[in-house]
Amino acid sequence: MSRIQLKTFGMLLAVAMLTSACAAGFDAATNQQKASGNGRSANVGDIQVRNALIVKDVKNPGQATFVGTIVNTAQDSDKITSFQIDQESGKAGEVTQILKPGMPVAFGLADQLRLPISLDGNRGAGSFVKVQINFTNNEPIQMDLLIENNDGIYADVEFGHQGNGLTSGEHIPFR
Repeated sequence: MSRIQLKTFGMLLAVAMLTSACAAGFDAATNQQKASGNGRSANVGDIQVRNALIVKDVKNPGQATFVGTIVNTAQDSDKITSFQIDQESGKAGEVTQILKPGMPVAFGLADQLRLPISLDGNRGAGSFVKVQINFTNNEPIQMDLLIENNDGIYADVEFGHQGNGLTSGEHIPFR
């Protein structure tokens, strides 16, 4: 074998070893399991947020709502004290909601809690909104939430203030 062939073989072997090792080891991306779902997820302290996103009413582009589930994994109850979105995007309705330990609190669909949002009409599906959820005991959770239209799997999302038939935790209505 000539020196050039040997160098080429060595370089190809090194490249193969480096690129094939991307999925190996304890910190490999394939070993980092995340919660699956249609929205964003976050874990901060004892609070878990699952499948969170903003759904926009296509018939009334300024109207939207938060869709997602919040779970308190602490031993004691906590309380959502506010839900804020960046001022350039719009304004969220006021909310105070008790989070009992281990009880999921769901927002957005029929017979679930509702958090109305007034969105800037220029914010369309596929764009993101910065939100912050504040709690009595837990530190705030900051997320960039995707905006989706109320069609397809989100066709049943309800807008406006609270409806009837709520079953998740002790609820203090929106003001």
